[in-house]
Amino acid sequence: MKNRSNNIYWVTLMALFSATLLSGCASMGDGRSVDDPTNSLVFAYIDMDDAPTDMSYAKLQQVAPKSEAGYWGMGTDEGIIVNQYIPPGSFQIAHFGGNSFLMGEHQYSFPTYGRNATAVTIEQPGIYFLGAYKYQDVDTGFFEAGKFSMEPITSPTEQALLKTIVTMDWVKGTQWEARIRKRLMELSQ
Repeated sequence: MKNRSNNIYWVTLMALFSATLLSGCASMGDGRSVDDPTNSLVFAYIDMDDAPTDMSYAKLQQVAPKSEAGYWGMGTDEGIIVNQYIPPGSFQIAHFGGNSFLMGEHQYSFPTYGRNATAVTIEQPGIYFLGAYKYQDVDTGFFEAGKFSMEPITSPTEQALLKTIVTMDWVKGTQWEARIRKRLMELSQ
């Protein structure tokens, strides 16, 4: 009897883990197919070398049209943030975050009132680069909370980032493989 209940425990644990993993994947695309021709690829780069934490997540705010969820999750990889499921509308990076052993969990916010530097309006499906930024501490007084700024940087470029994105596992065999290669050809002219 003990062996049977132990098996049930592990089966239940694996089912919960699988459901959690699948729900995380679904939230990034909101039920849209990666090969939906109305999707846009939206990406940016954030250099977190001087930040107190790494970057493990980012959220893209849907400003218009208003949606029930309001935010789209973005994948993160070595400073690149990307979502390949974005429908037409107006968007901007709202916040991102990460953690470190000493500093714990941190969330960093771009200004969400009005438009911020990452704002984009998508009218036609395509590939949209929101820019490259560097996290920089802002000097504050001893008793003030820490502050930071996101400074635009010129490197890595859209082309360099797309060369990395096209090698990511999720790209292979999808519409994005050809679309990214086409955009790279346009950028090299």
